[in-house]
Amino acid sequence: MPPLDEMHTAQIDSDGTQFAYIDSGAPQSDTYTTVVCVHGYTFNALNFSRLLPLAHKHDLRIIAPNRRDYAGSTPFSDIELDVLNGKDDHAHMDFLQKRGLEIARFLVWIISEKKIPQSNGTSGGLALLGWSLGNVTTLSFLAHLGSYPQEIIATLEPYLRTFCLYDIQNTYLGYPSPEGAYSPFSDPEIPQDMVDAAFAKWISSYYAHPAYSDISAGGTSPGCSIETLQDRTPGNPYRSCTTDTLTAEELFLVTDLAPAARSEQKMVWNIQLPTFHDQARRALLFRDNEYLLPELNICSVYGLASEWDVQWAVWELEKDYTRWRAEGIRVRPVKFMPVEGGNHFVSSEVAYLSQQCTSLTSFQIHWDDADKFLKMLRDVVGA
Repeated sequence: MPPLDEMHTAQIDSDGTQFAYIDSGAPQSDTYTTVVCVHGYTFNALNFSRLLPLAHKHDLRIIAPNRRDYAGSTPFSDIELDVLNGKDDHAHMDFLQKRGLEIARFLVWIISEKKIPQSNGTSGGLALLGWSLGNVTTLSFLAHLGSYPQEIIATLEPYLRTFCLYDIQNTYLGYPSPEGAYSPFSDPEIPQDMVDAAFAKWISSYYAHPAYSDISAGGTSPGCSIETLQDRTPGNPYRSCTTDTLTAEELFLVTDLAPAARSEQKMVWNIQLPTFHDQARRALLFRDNEYLLPELNICSVYGLASEWDVQWAVWELEKDYTRWRAEGIRVRPVKFMPVEGGNHFVSSEVAYLSQQCTSLTSFQIHWDDADKFLKMLRDVVGA
């Protein structure tokens, strides 16, 4: 696992904005696919570091940046933090648009500086993957395509072919939580100085949701109510939570707690659900005859043993897609890809299920079995 001082740095604009990033480097072939992985809350880019030494075997190049405010990347300015501290919905959307533009410029930088292969339809090109809170940043990119300079779109079009929502939670799509749903952040029994530790255990536990008790390869057919989901951290889980399997050194390297209080919690709590939902609609619907990147493939990968809010996000998004199609709204098609037995780190021995697949493929995901996660990525990007 590379230490932070071995991360690379990309300057993505004339203002000097920088992203620290890790990079597996280019495979030998000229048809490899580059997957850009955007990390979530407190878990930095090094969370994907186990993928790097194995990526070439799957003809993939893995690049994972530290988002703004994380170590090595440009901190948010006082002005930007003031926006997050405020209650102006328009200012919040402008803040998100700027984060999306930064991702767009980072992708352009990768194309220009790394000389990656173009897409040929089934291999090469770029895939953009957001994980957990990282999905807010990647959705910001997709939602605001129409506001970017035309040269950015022209540069991206021959390369970007896959957009992946990886274990996104309901609030980041703007969906309200059901009444009575649990969160460690609002648990009065957890001392304030223990909230982050409680959150890490809660989000990396394995949940046996009753909704999926009869799962089969043909579909999940969930009950779609909070009563069919296990929402509290299991007291006697069937498998140890992922963070309990990390060594102290690994946990230190893959986490960065400083941005949580400085900016991340403000973004999560102060930006209102309608703003997040508006952003999701902009990302997933074609608006005002604006058909930018029309061939982009979108998938939603989620662990069936992930916490309740991941399941809720998928159920609500499926409902929206049903309604949008019924109303004749042109949508970007989404392929939903559940992972049986996978938690939020999708790191157990699991079976990869897809409505488009006729067989099950066993694999573990991005921490405990990086090799099988990369195999899944190849399936996702069509490499």
